[in-house]
This record gives sequence, C-alpha cells and structure tokens, in this order.
Amino acid sequence: MGLVQQDTVVLLVDLVESVRLMQAHEASAVRRWTDFVQLATGQILPRYRGGLVKSLGDGLMARFESVPDAVNAAADMHRTIAVQNTGRPDDQHFQLRAGINASTAWSDGIDIYGTGINLAARLATLAGPGETIASEAAHEQLAAALASLAKPGETIGSAAARDELTHGVDALCEDLGNCILKHFDKPVRAYRVGPASPHPSLAARRDYGTPMEPAIAVIPFDARKDANEHLDIGNLIADSVIWRLSKSANLKVISRLSTNTFRGRISDVAEISAYLGATYILSGSYVVHADRIMVTAELSAARTNQVVWTDRLTGNIGDLLQPESELAHRIAAAVHLSVFDAEVEHILTQPLPTLESYSLLLGSIRLMHRSSREEFLQTRKVLDELINRHGRIAAPRAWLANWYILRMTRGWSENRKREAAEALSATRAALDRDPSDALALATEGFVYCHMLRDLDTARKRCEQAVDANPSHALGWLYRGTVNAFKGEGEAAVGATRRALELSPLDPQRYYFESLGATALLSAHRYEEAEKLARSSLLLNRMHPSTWRVLAIALVSQGRVEEAREALGRMRELEPQLTVDRYKARLPNAQLETGKHWARCLEIAGLPTTG
Repeated sequence: MGLVQQDTVVLLVDLVESVRLMQAHEASAVRRWTDFVQLATGQILPRYRGGLVKSLGDGLMARFESVPDAVNAAADMHRTIAVQNTGRPDDQHFQLRAGINASTAWSDGIDIYGTGINLAARLATLAGPGETIASEAAHEQLAAALASLAKPGETIGSAAARDELTHGVDALCEDLGNCILKHFDKPVRAYRVGPASPHPSLAARRDYGTPMEPAIAVIPFDARKDANEHLDIGNLIADSVIWRLSKSANLKVISRLSTNTFRGRISDVAEISAYLGATYILSGSYVVHADRIMVTAELSAARTNQVVWTDRLTGNIGDLLQPESELAHRIAAAVHLSVFDAEVEHILTQPLPTLESYSLLLGSIRLMHRSSREEFLQTRKVLDELINRHGRIAAPRAWLANWYILRMTRGWSENRKREAAEALSATRAALDRDPSDALALATEGFVYCHMLRDLDTARKRCEQAVDANPSHALGWLYRGTVNAFKGEGEAAVGATRRALELSPLDPQRYYFESLGATALLSAHRYEEAEKLARSSLLLNRMHPSTWRVLAIALVSQGRVEEAREALGRMRELEPQLTVDRYKARLPNAQLETGKHWARCLEIAGLPTTG
C-alpha cells in the first residue's frame, strides 16, 4: 500500500514516571502495564471506534475518526488506571498523561507520519494571546509534546481538537493559552480536557484581579551565638531593610509585626508564604565580634522554594543605627535587584498564561532595559499580555509607551512617526483609565519630548505628573531631562537628583544616572557629568546614549582623544548614527544646548552624513 494523506485524530498516552516505576518494581510494573495495554487495545479502543497505531514501550498511540471518541477513550483509560491503583501504595500508582490533536497525516496502512517527525517533545515558552498554528502542522511528535503539557490524570487537547467538542457535553475544556513548542515557529493553543490533576503543570486562564506587585516578607535575622545583648540586632537589620524596600513602588513589604512570629522557628518557605501571603522570603543570620558584624542573608522564592540570592556581608554594628546604613542598603539593593531578575527569568522560561501579573510587570520593566534586541522585543509580548488581562488599569499601557521611547533612543526605531503615534495612543488610553496616573502623565511627557520634540507640552505633562504624585521618581527624572533639553541646567540637576533620592534601589539605576548626567551637561558641569556617566556605564555598558553623554562631557573638557574612544564604543552599538541623524531626533537640536552637543560629537569623530 502506498502513502495516503488523510485527516485523523491522534491520541498519545504515556505512563508517568515509568523509569522510576520500572526500577523500583520491574516485574510487577511490566505485568501491570502489559495487562493495561491489552485491556486498552482489546476493549477501550474498539469501544470508541479507535485503532492502535503502535505501542511505545511505556505509552501507546491510537487514531480515531472524531475528537469526542478520542477524548472519551482517554477518559476511560484514566478511569481504568485509577481502578487498578486501588489498594496499592501511592508510590506504586500508575498514572497516565494524554495528548490529543486533530491533524492531517500520512499513512502507509501500518504507521502514520508527519513533517515534524523529529520534533522535540518539550515545551519552550508561551506566546501572546490569539496566536495559533494550523492543524496541518500536527503529527505524532506534536501529540507527544501536547502530552508533555499534562500532569497525571490530565488529557491535553489542541485547539483543532477542541473545536470539535461541545463544551459541557463531551468534556470540560479549560483554556491554557498559546503554547510554543521548541523548534516550532508558531504557537499551539492548548486546552485541558476534563478535570485537572491535583497538581497541574499548567493553570487555566486566571482571574487577573490580583495585585501587580509581589509581596516580600523580611524575617528578623537570627543570632548564631546566644548572647542576650545582641538579640535585638536581628530586629534592627530587618527594620532597616524593610524601611528601604518599602520605598519601592513595585514591592509590597509585609510588616515586621507579622514576620516577627517566624523568628527563630524552623519553617520552610512554603509555610511562611502560606501564612503571610508572601512571594519572596528574606531571612538570615549574623555573628557579632567586638564592634563588627557578619551577616548571611538569603532570599527565597515561594513559588519554587529555591534560593534566588544569597550573600555574606560585613560591617560595623554602629552602621545599623544610622539612617543611611550602608549594610542595610547593600542588602536591600541586592534583594530588590534579585526580585526583578528572578521575574525576568520566570517570564523567559514559563508560559505567559501561567504567570502572575506582578511577574509580567516586573519582568517587563527589567527586560526592556536588557542589552539584546531579542530580549527587548520579547518585552512587547509581555506587555501585550498584561494589557489583555488588565483592560482597566493604566500602568501596562504607560509602560508600553516607555517601550517605544526606549526603542527609539536605542536606535532600533523603524518608523518614528508611526511609533510616536502608537506611543501617544498608549499613554492616552492609560490616562482615559486614570487621568491622574503619574506614570502615564510622565511617560506622555517623554513621548512629546523624545518622539515628537514638543518640549513645552513635554514639560507641562511632567509637571502634571509630579503634581499628581510628588514622590514619583520617574516623573522627576523625566521632568529633569526635559529641563536639560531646554537648557535649564540647574533645574534639570535638581529634578534628576530628586529622582535618584526617591528611588535609591531602582533596578534601572543606570538609566537614572544616564539622564542625570545629561542634566549635568545642560548645567555645564562637565566633570560631574563624566563621573555620573561612568557610574552608569558600570551598571550597563550597552546603552548608547550614555556613551554619547560621556563623549560630549570629555570634548567639553578638551579631552578629545578620550572622547573619540567613548564615541567608538557608542558606534559599536549604533553604527548607523551620524551627526545629521542625531540632530534629526534630538529634541533640542535648534537650541544652543543641542547645537553644542552635536558639535562635540562631530569633534569626537561622528560622521556628518552617511
């Protein structure tokens, strides 16, 4: 018989933890599995008009004429296995996971084949909402990969399969979102069919009314040596760190009155999280010797029960009594940055619909400042997911407008006019939802500044932002930068310094310092501008704007050779930039400050045209 192409429904079932079961109870496990396969092929498949394609050792593949038949067969197999587990210890229970897909396949009468025969059966990430792949891309490996979405007792079906089901009649379907499979450039929309496992690997679409900031609990640190005179130091460390973390707009910090209950108790992260509702737990210990203290700190993520940051720090005991304690600041800064980095890792490795909104928000803020273009573009998908979830909240749309601004300032803009209109549309949509949102007002000011070069409107919006929230760091930062472009140097320095004071732990401190250096340029304080630009570059050497500021500051001090070196680093990041292109996008190109900056870059060696 030759190859025939035909529509079919594929069911793939495999045995969960088969290797462990075989190693622990080989003879028994093999007998039980072969008995099940005989029952499945002799009774269950014929009952639902299905046929065995092949046995896979610890699994089987079957084909059906319709999706309801495949779903019912899978459900029958789950029930059969559950009955066979009766009376056996939990560690000997058999559990199945199943994948179903409706597709076009090739058949030779013995086996079925598809174009993705070498597809790796594992999940990579999740794409944005609404993206699907056509059913012709499905085949036996795709069915296997869909099965890998399942936990014990679950059946996972693709969108094509789900379309043939009647919700509430044939099966309960839960939308798991768009699942990207490694080596596939298009996503697969997956649905859970039937009840979820007690421990499902993927959650259904959620109620997204939850807060958009994670909660952190700081447990008073424990003394390693019992000394009554030193017992209060653990509380002092916790109080100082809590005070600093509470200044962050992106974290919810749990009161020490609540966390004190867990001091000195042997509790795991999951228990503390359950009692306090904390996403992250900071704990630690300390040793005192004379007037010196050594602190060991540890930050754990409740969702994984894993340590995401740990360090050992030393300092003077007296330092903890100071309002600006260096030791407490170092702990708080490391914790704050680690939370953002952990959320970035989370959104890069986990399916978007499974993530909490705070993970998406913190991760996107951090990710859009990463160095690679690919990571930057990934941020757009994350922000779109947030906007899709939170239609009535201003923040995701404001951050989307910030994304457009950064795209332009990093030299990645493809159509400035169109992107400016899209950024402005995002801020206006944000302000429609909350007319007094400081982030949206400040961002709209920066859109007018950087993308539309309307400095008067930009200043008006930034002033509205800090009027709405006098403690909004980004509002002061953007206001100061607008002042700088207008040549109002001292006002610019004052505003950007206030921004740095309001957000001392900001994970994007390099960005604050870069714009602060721009303010110092405007005030003709070139040595200070150089110092702050170099400090920013220690944190992020991939931001071309900072290299330009450094080059201008060096030329203005008469240090042209050093400026050429700085400009060379900038051109590695933005090789297409010329003086003409720089002036074309510079908000103050027609003002004396802008003309001076452009002349400095030309002196440093930036080509005039190209």
